[in-house]
Formats: sequence, structure tokens, C-alpha cells
Amino acid sequence: MLTTIRTLAFAGVFALAAGTAAARPFDVEDLVRIARVSDPQVAPDGRAVAYVLRETDIEGDRGVNSIWLGRTDGTAEPVRLTAPTASAWHPRWAADGSGLYFLTGRSGSAQIWRLPVARPGEARQVTDYPVAVHAFAVSPAGDQLALGIDVFLDCEDLACTRERLDARAADPATGVVYDRTFVRHWDAWKDGRRGQLFLATLDEQGQAGPPRRVSLGLDADIPTRPFGNTGLQVQTAKEVCLVKEDKG
Repeated sequence: MLTTIRTLAFAGVFALAAGTAAARPFDVEDLVRIARVSDPQVAPDGRAVAYVLRETDIEGDRGVNSIWLGRTDGTAEPVRLTAPTASAWHPRWAADGSGLYFLTGRSGSAQIWRLPVARPGEARQVTDYPVAVHAFAVSPAGDQLALGIDVFLDCEDLACTRERLDARAADPATGVVYDRTFVRHWDAWKDGRRGQLFLATLDEQGQAGPPRRVSLGLDADIPTRPFGNTGLQVQTAKEVCLVKEDKG
């Protein structure tokens, strides 16, 4: 499996070098164009691996993330599972290996969708919450989702956070006063929200129900920012393992 992952990660580099080395030196535009592999997730049966491939649309001035599927034994070429028209990331296998859950903003904000893998089919939206989901994990039984969602700590539900964000967007005043650090994580300014842990039950149709906040009293980001999306694991029906960043 390690050989497969390394092959996926460096195939783009080797192909680019072979095609351009004789013509001109490697330059910064070549660096930008290199496809980048991340977040490999091995299927429950170990036969396949889903991963994210980031490609750069130079003309559109944007990066696009897509989810691909490859065989761990390398006997077949990887296939693209999501169209490049909308980014998709954070693939996670269904407990029985029949499908992949993933995040995409195709509905207007980052929500969880599910794509069947065992047989052909269209992706289906699983969550439709007022605010975006930034991380999730699937329970071993396949009946629950652990969710990382940014909310204002004093809000009792997601609708409250949505209303406050909309009010801010409509306010002509754009100045911000910070009285605590951090004020910026990587490429995003802090806006007073904290990433909190929620649980949602999946019904018989695979749709997620209302999220229930289980991190009440924790002034922390769950999981950590900016690269903590893997720090959330559902161990059992009663246990969730998480990585959090405390106040400050």
C-alpha cells in the first residue's frame, strides 16, 4: 500500500519532469501546476484507497480538489470520483465499504455528501445545516457522524450562528477588534467562532438528523486548526477521540 501511495504522490512530478526537462528549466509555474495528493483513506477491506488530488486551474485562478479511487495492489489506473466543477475533499469510508462520505461546497456551503462505490450511482447530500461542516468522522457501526462545526459559543443552535453571521455580512462597518489570540490561522481570520463537536444520527435513508452539541463548556477548536481534520475519530457508540486547541 505504501508503494501505491508514493506512486500516486510523485507520478505528477515525474510526468512533468519528463515532459519539460529537455525543453526548459523547472519554474514556478510548473510548481503551481503539479497535482498534489493528500488524505489517503484505505477501504475497510484494504483493497482500495480514496484520496484527494488538488489541481490548479491557471486560467480560472483557483485550485480544485477532487476525490480519486485507486487499487492498493496497483492493478488498475485510479479513477476520478468527483467532477472538477466543484471541490470535494475529506473522503471517509462508510463502515461497510459500500460508499464514501466527503465534504463539498456544491450546495452553497461545505456539507457532507455520500457517493456509492460498490455500485454506480449519483452522490447524495447527507447534511443540510445552516452553517458549514469543516470535519467529520463516521462511527464504526455506520449509524452516527461526529461533526466539527464552527459556532459562536453562546449560541444554542446553528440557526443562531447563521443569523449572527448574516447580520455581520449586512453591516457596512467592517472593522474588527481582537482581544485574544490567535487572530488568524493560515489563510483565514478568526471571527469569534470556535470549532465544536456535534453528533448526528443517520436515519434508514442515510440522512443526517439534527446535530447535538457534545462539547458544551469547552472553549476550544475541535479539531485543531488549520490542519486538524484528521483529529476526530469515533471509537464506539459512547466514545469519540478528538484533538482540540484550547483557549488562546
